[in-house]
Amino acid sequence: MNQEKFPINVKATTQYGDNIKAWVSYLNAHHMLPYERIAELIEDMVKHKISTGTIYNFLSESYNNLEAFEERLKKELLKEEIVHADETGVNVQGNLKWIHIASSNSAVHYGVHNKRGHEAMDAIDILPNYQGVLIHDHWSPYLHYNNIAHSFCNAHILRELQSQIDNHDKLWAKELQTLLKKANKIVKIHKEEQKTSLSNEIRDKIIKEYEKITSKAIKEYPPPKKSNKRGRPKQEKGKNLLDRLIKYQTETLRFIDDFRVPFTNNLAERDLRMIKVKQKISGTFASFKGAELFCRIKSFIATLKKNSLSVLDGLRDSFTFQPMRLLGWGC
Repeated sequence: MNQEKFPINVKATTQYGDNIKAWVSYLNAHHMLPYERIAELIEDMVKHKISTGTIYNFLSESYNNLEAFEERLKKELLKEEIVHADETGVNVQGNLKWIHIASSNSAVHYGVHNKRGHEAMDAIDILPNYQGVLIHDHWSPYLHYNNIAHSFCNAHILRELQSQIDNHDKLWAKELQTLLKKANKIVKIHKEEQKTSLSNEIRDKIIKEYEKITSKAIKEYPPPKKSNKRGRPKQEKGKNLLDRLIKYQTETLRFIDDFRVPFTNNLAERDLRMIKVKQKISGTFASFKGAELFCRIKSFIATLKKNSLSVLDGLRDSFTFQPMRLLGWGC
């Protein structure tokens, strides 16, 4: 009598199939539905009640099967010429934790950690080994990495300058804001014309104007008054901003020297936005482990979508031990 071998992924006489497991993972990590609403949706659709514990087990299985994917994902991000970074706070059992993102046009990694600073970035283990250009805001822990060429998000800078205009009527902020917008427009036109760089004349004119504005602005702020208190005397926010713009002129203007570098960090902000949506829909994570499950599965789904690949096919693959098949990354 001939008999087929039992499928390797079937380990019980009765069990849920890969389609329902993939669907549950998709609903939780992409559509941000909490376990209870997923269970309710499945019962409404197929008249079968599934427990939240079973849903957790599905996600845990997907998480375990995606371990090799996450390791490969980090290696792929290290190959990228440009990576975007950002972080946001999340509620885990009523405590503040942090989700960190490293993102490119073709891949994205989400990692959760207790801390916000470079201790977390070291543990996630992407930035310590990265050698390209990192786009981020002025959050100082990113500057801890000397192996990286840094570029600041000018959308953040424009907002900070606008605050100085609105609240303190600072002319220098208006002038610098106008210059940055003008420089961005010039770069866009050059890119549209298939040019790969600015002429030395145009570049030097932008830099000269930047330095003229900042050097004139510094005279508006007298030295802070001496205090008996320990530590550095407190400065106005506008002076702190100006100091950063002077110190990190290269990082602020990198987009005019390297046309691969975008003007803003919008890519990371878009990729991180759904985490904030999840907090609004689902509320807190019930456990730190639950946050870890979410981040790894979310990394997989988001990377598939960046490459215009089928999420459900990819998630099914993760339950048949070939999660990187669609991405062509091998096993």
